[in-house]
Amino acid sequence: MREYYRIFKALLFFAVLLPPTIIFKKLKFPGYKVWPHLVHRSLCSALNVKVKTFNEPLEGPPTLFVSNHVSWLDILVLGQVINACFIAKKEMSGWPVLGYLSSLQRTIYVDRERRSEIAEQRKEMQERIHNGDNLILFPEGTTSDGGRMLPFKSSLFGVTETAMHLQPDEQGRIQELMVQPVTLVYKRINNMPTIRFNRPNVAWYGDMEMGPHLKRVLNLLKIEVEVHFHEPVSRNLFKTRKELSAYCERTIENRLIESLRGKNH
Repeated sequence: MREYYRIFKALLFFAVLLPPTIIFKKLKFPGYKVWPHLVHRSLCSALNVKVKTFNEPLEGPPTLFVSNHVSWLDILVLGQVINACFIAKKEMSGWPVLGYLSSLQRTIYVDRERRSEIAEQRKEMQERIHNGDNLILFPEGTTSDGGRMLPFKSSLFGVTETAMHLQPDEQGRIQELMVQPVTLVYKRINNMPTIRFNRPNVAWYGDMEMGPHLKRVLNLLKIEVEVHFHEPVSRNLFKTRKELSAYCERTIENRLIESLRGKNH
């Protein structure tokens, strides 16, 4: 019964919020970028995903948010707390519901198998940044089990190399691209701490199929997620993208380990 109730609740939210989201996006109505966040927040409510944030996302200068990646649920969680566009693998565009929601949020889809398109994809990211959009990057390139992290792919930070200096602002000041690491922690499931045994109920990794995993999530009582925003840093502080990648990986992983051990800041 819980599964059907949540499906009904999600469909109700869709019926109310999707039409204005689509219309406002097409018309580029003032504030249209906010509506997808309302949809994500509503879906988290339908799935009883409770999100707790620590510190705040940076507002003002164009920012690259860098996060670990655990599940398709990350899209809903980060989509409601960060005003930004996702950078995601191209396969995601074909996912039921989530692919459409991501497109509404103007996700940049990356096909890492076709090297001929890498330059064009990087150009699109740079144009988004120069136009004042924030981006969300998952540098692991895929999802982990939530109890550990996979090594970051420094090549995915290539977008920052030609976007280090942005266009002057209204006062003529040269802006810098900012980078803010973000740690996602799936803390509790059904009021119990996440451990290796129950973590696959929310973590979506390996060869897990979307349908069965979604059904499992729909039948959970409650999911508690922490989003830790770390101190933003200027891209110009790092000589290479490898240095930046290593810094973000170390910062995010340390907080993940601390939080899973019950230490929060």
